[in-house]
Amino acid sequence: MERKYYTPQEVRMILQELADGQTVEEAARKHRISKATIYRWKKRAERSGAEEMDRLKKVDEENRRLKHLLAEAALEIQALKEQLKQRGWRPADDRE
Repeated sequence: MERKYYTPQEVRMILQELADGQTVEEAARKHRISKATIYRWKKRAERSGAEEMDRLKKVDEENRRLKHLLAEAALEIQALKEQLKQRGWRPADDRE
């Protein structure tokens, strides 16, 4: 059997057919590939999906931390502005 290379889009399309209810045997026959190839693709897709979820969790945690830092900085800036106002300081746009 001659070797054919499938693009990632073609692999996703075939795996989507399986998710939509087509059996592995039907997909293998339709696309002229072995069942072992399909199972290997499924395993790789599951593994990369788990890796993507881990990456997204890390990004979410980083976003949460950065938002917290931003909120603290904004509160600190507001407190400093209030202290300056009490000492008679006016912002540059109010001096006219």
